[in-house]
Amino acid sequence: MSDHSYRLGVAMDRDRVCGALADADGDIVAATAQRLTEPPTPDAALTAVLYSFLSGGRAVRKIDTVAFAINEVDELVAFSRASADRWHPWHAELGPVAVVRLGAATTAVPPLALWPPDLREEVVLARTCVAGGARLDGTVLEPLDEDALVDFARSVAGRVTAVAVTGVFATLTPDHELAAAAVLERELGGSVPIVLSHEIGGAGLLERENATVLQAAMTAPATLDAEMLQNLLVEHDLGHAEVFIARNDGTIAALDHAATHPLAVYGGAAAATVRGTARLAGEQDALVALTRADGTAPAICAVTAGQPRLTAGHTTIAGVPTSLRVIAQVPARALGASPADTAVDVCAMVEAVDRAKSAPEDLPLLLGGPGAEELATALPLRLSGTHGVRCPPWAAAAAAVGVATAPVGGEAERVVPVRGDDAAAMREAVSEAARAAAVRAGADPRRARTKLIEETPLSYLAEPAVALRARADGPPRPGVAHPTGPPTAGPDRLVRR
Repeated sequence: MSDHSYRLGVAMDRDRVCGALADADGDIVAATAQRLTEPPTPDAALTAVLYSFLSGGRAVRKIDTVAFAINEVDELVAFSRASADRWHPWHAELGPVAVVRLGAATTAVPPLALWPPDLREEVVLARTCVAGGARLDGTVLEPLDEDALVDFARSVAGRVTAVAVTGVFATLTPDHELAAAAVLERELGGSVPIVLSHEIGGAGLLERENATVLQAAMTAPATLDAEMLQNLLVEHDLGHAEVFIARNDGTIAALDHAATHPLAVYGGAAAATVRGTARLAGEQDALVALTRADGTAPAICAVTAGQPRLTAGHTTIAGVPTSLRVIAQVPARALGASPADTAVDVCAMVEAVDRAKSAPEDLPLLLGGPGAEELATALPLRLSGTHGVRCPPWAAAAAAVGVATAPVGGEAERVVPVRGDDAAAMREAVSEAARAAAVRAGADPRRARTKLIEETPLSYLAEPAVALRARADGPPRPGVAHPTGPPTAGPDRLVRR
């Protein structure tokens, strides 16, 4: 192993664990995929991966970034109640939280009206609507009622783990959300997280509010697990490394940011698998079949320009419609081969391939995940609608590869006028806001750059305007790698598996 630093990716899905080691340039040095023989815990997963790669202690000090792709957040949302027959890796259940909507004129549909009643009762302690919010053009809808906020905060003090605040058109003008957060923090203290909807994004009030409440409910268990994960790395002599978690758009976020924005981790393992599979195959535009350990493929996803394609509409989580954009997965029925039946439903796969594409051109179909090799042996070399079926090397470790090589991302949304002296300056401000969001999520501030600005015309306003969405990314901020140190027993080498 040379003296420069490395990035370690670890992915865990129940008793399946995979790891990938990337150098400073993002090239994969080694990868491993295996099944745990002991209880599936993060400690067991990290131990297995490090044992596969490193013999001796000196090499561990050269790892300055450790990135995890996990499915536990998905299960926490879908199965929030503890039960004897379900494994729960998180420390606590969802909630309880308080919900504040800024927009007294919107009470015709109260907060959380679309939630399943049992989940709403489990998660939410109290909810209220107070005056506030903005109009679509950014002007004030109604003055913020700070007195009502103070009264509500005092009524829930000491009984909630977090507060979710959603303002009308807050993604365009977040001033009232920020002001409300200051009032709530003053009354509740700094130990109660205040989750703001404009940081999550989405134009629809109800869907954005739902996502904000879910994130608030997940904050307490996410914080506890972040502490556990950091302590775990210290125990493995990796306390010097910066820790990152896979997000649902194919990027990663620093552990401190992920703990306060846990909903962004929902679907992160699938996104990492898609990104990693495309990278292993060297494809910028392709389809990726996500596989399970038994050789089945429950979904097919698309990769465009090296990025996983995200959902354009809303995402339903645990029966709750949200504004969250996640990797777009086309579900497939009985897609693949099981150990008992090696036949593949080719017609079902062709249908899923067709629905996953956004254009009629053929694309390569790549297989990634723990069952990639099993599915490859049962599939023909070419399917209708594809250039061919490929299982790249290390496909079973695709999730770890994806999270080890992913950038840190950030987004910003604003509505800006088409014309005007300050239009160009506002566009630049949106671009800078996206870059700043990436830095807050853990990107190296020296190398974070805005990569994409999408413009959507808004024809229903009095003055011509466009909705801007800017995306920025950059490599993760490095930890403190120690390329040299006291000698340790045993050889210092990499093991490829």
